[in-house]
Amino acid sequence: MTVTGYQLHPSEVIRRLRAEFPDFLICELSGELGNPCFTATSTRANVNGQPELIVTANPDELRRVFTVLGTGGIKSGEDGDRG
Repeated sequence: MTVTGYQLHPSEVIRRLRAEFPDFLICELSGELGNPCFTATSTRANVNGQPELIVTANPDELRRVFTVLGTGGIKSGEDGDRG
């Protein structure tokens, strides 16, 4: 089965981002020209009751947005309990 613009098997970069930022649903998409974009949707609602949608051109930019938002990603060796 082929789904244009969406990888059914995420890249290693996406798997790492998902592990590091479990509060977001992270995907890599591509347009008609094959240019990738990286999207993340929060699993928690913001103060307005809506999920946040983030779209960036590359995974480093996405990581920077998470840092600015203060999402508190999981670092290697942590068990995911952010208490």
